[in-house]
Amino acid sequence: MFRLKSLDATTSAIINPPPKPHPQPGMPLVDCSLAEFIAGQPQGFTHVAVAAAVFHEDRLLLVQRAETDSYPGHWELPGGSADPTDKSISESVGRELFEETGLRMKRILAEILPPTTFSTGWGKRQKTWLKASFVVEVTAESKARVEHEVEMQGSQELTRKDSVIAVDPPAIKLHDKEHQKYVWISAEEVIKNRVSMPGENAMEFISADSVSTILEAFRLNKHIQKAEIGEALQVTETEKRKP
Repeated sequence: MFRLKSLDATTSAIINPPPKPHPQPGMPLVDCSLAEFIAGQPQGFTHVAVAAAVFHEDRLLLVQRAETDSYPGHWELPGGSADPTDKSISESVGRELFEETGLRMKRILAEILPPTTFSTGWGKRQKTWLKASFVVEVTAESKARVEHEVEMQGSQELTRKDSVIAVDPPAIKLHDKEHQKYVWISAEEVIKNRVSMPGENAMEFISADSVSTILEAFRLNKHIQKAEIGEALQVTETEKRKP
């Protein structure tokens, strides 16, 4: 009769591996850890990248990759790899956005579907990535430009009217080792592949998939704006009906 020796922790883990992580029922994937997020996706992905679509009115923030980085001079949404130390995918998005632009994310508004896929490296070092992109809201303050209209009679001011003529987008602080320029761009400029910047003409994007993601972000932003207007009107009507 053979007597089995007691298993050490390493041997036990090999014979009885821990259960694979999986998202909890009803939990949004953005609130899951990196391992749980990967488990909730189609098989074959080992790494996750995230990107944030930040809008100022109807214009989208894009950043241009540094000349010393891969894909030099190409334009993209701010983003990067999700780290295992991030508590959730949402935290990954907020961290990458802050590191690359100085903006602080307030909340995720919508996921941009479908996610894109790509590979890096070769042979045993090859990594298969899933890139998840999101329309987000930031907490940065925008500065309003005000126009003053004053009606004078002699040296006496009769009436004064202040009107907001424009709201400047939030300030951006780039990580100079990763990006060299930024732009608030319209959907028309993306479609025409040209940006209205001094010294800039045609734009280069990393892939056709990235352009599709950017254009889908514009479409989602329109729906989000309409929904917010509808909610504001409902609140106004409710206030009017109050005695």
